[in-house]
Amino acid sequence: MKTPSLFARGSLLLAAALFAVAAVPFTASAAPKKATLGVFLATTLSDGQERFQYAEALAQKLEASLGRPVGAKSFGRYEDFSKAVGEGQIDFAVVDGWAAVQLGAKAQPVAYAPRSGETQQRWAIISTQKGTVKDLAGKRMALVKGAGPADPKFVTHVVLGGDLDAQKHFKLVPVPNVESAVKMLEARGAEAALVPVAHVPRDMKVLFRSTRVPGAVLVDLKGGADALSQALSSVGAVAPFDAFARIQGREFEDFRKLVTQGPPRRQPVLADSPDLRVETPVLVQSESLGPALPPFADDLAVSAEQPDD
Repeated sequence: MKTPSLFARGSLLLAAALFAVAAVPFTASAAPKKATLGVFLATTLSDGQERFQYAEALAQKLEASLGRPVGAKSFGRYEDFSKAVGEGQIDFAVVDGWAAVQLGAKAQPVAYAPRSGETQQRWAIISTQKGTVKDLAGKRMALVKGAGPADPKFVTHVVLGGDLDAQKHFKLVPVPNVESAVKMLEARGAEAALVPVAHVPRDMKVLFRSTRVPGAVLVDLKGGADALSQALSSVGAVAPFDAFARIQGREFEDFRKLVTQGPPRRQPVLADSPDLRVETPVLVQSESLGPALPPFADDLAVSAEQPDD
């Protein structure tokens, strides 16, 4: 049998290698990129383990709905969460409404995460002692730390409705989360604390309740809001939250404006003056007016009785 030449054998090896490469499925570059879900709910959820479990469960639901791998990261402090967002580590996140505002243009709100059917919540200023907010002048108040200068704006503009300057009235004491605020109050490290009404302990006194403001919000951080919004219909409820509810109109933008700029100035209330009616005949017939004596004229009359000299 004739042995193939060196050139022929090289050609055969090259053909076999090309066939092997063609036979390998091209899957490595076609695999979808892994997304990362961030969860920062330091005020909406008061338990760290509950926050972690929610992040893991929601990531699994989003992975099935989006058709791409999704990992979860739960954050206990705003500065850690904000740093991860700034470094591009997070694709989308579920955060407290006030935190979504403080992220600014980086976060595009997509939907609310309702709890017990409610997308909004009230905040309360609580204390161990009875009294009023005015009694707390110069006193320490614990509140969850956000983006520094933005925290007093939230308290002043949203919680207090612009009626009181939080930075001037209180000594604000930043803490990582709601449970830390309550513990500081119990340990007398502060005279008051600001927490959502749902997390007020039974033995605490509520000195003030705010109006209703947005709670947990799902935000997009990398320009995928449309795909994320379309995927929400199949995500459903993830304990302890109900199914996501899409944000309607400019509702959240109005909340953002309220936090950053404050409420509009109140218009002064002017009382209507009573109508003054003057009888016209009196003005045109002055001769009909008789003389009018002062009420003390009778006291000037001379007595008929003369003094006895």
